[in-house]
Amino acid sequence: MNNYSYKSISDFGSNQYSPINNPLTYCIGNNMDQRFLHGGNADVYGNGSRPCQLFMADYCASEWDDFCEIESKNKSKSFPAHIECCIESCGGTAGESLIANTASRKYLVKMHHAHEKYEPFDPTVPNSPMIRYWVSDCGRCYVPEYAVDPENIDQDVVMDKILEKPKIAMNILINIYNTMKRYGSLSKLRKTKLGQFYNWHPYFKSKGGVSE
Repeated sequence: MNNYSYKSISDFGSNQYSPINNPLTYCIGNNMDQRFLHGGNADVYGNGSRPCQLFMADYCASEWDDFCEIESKNKSKSFPAHIECCIESCGGTAGESLIANTASRKYLVKMHHAHEKYEPFDPTVPNSPMIRYWVSDCGRCYVPEYAVDPENIDQDVVMDKILEKPKIAMNILINIYNTMKRYGSLSKLRKTKLGQFYNWHPYFKSKGGVSE
């Protein structure tokens, strides 16, 4: 896609870490092995923590792998959504939140009224990877623009999961529609699964759907 560039974890670091400092060993699952490996930090940086939610959103936006698939099936509702709901969807379960948070990173093309900040995933580990988040520039909720590549969106597992249950990330679907309509590229989705969804769903039909 020429007009948009997705943000991913590869923009600011490598996915390769040693077992002791690999965020995946903190963020996937919740068992005794994690506690033996990380001690008390397993509770502080477990899969429901803010560092894990920030890390996993970028990790899975870069490449959806088996770890992402496992965590997307997490049915827990006991953890709060730490990534700001004003710019990203908050799913009913931990797995749904991961899908929505991943989409909010994968399809982001521009963020208005904010800048990125970085901090170590685990400050107690000297070579811990960095995680990123947004900070408002003007004291109000920052505004994202989302868009997708019509050429490969039908092979996108994250979008497939959203279309299976649109309420997980309806705000992102609306944003994609509005952004691509504004830039004159919405019609390129006509033959895609996403375009079919826009032509079928009553909300988007009322706005004209995806035109020829």
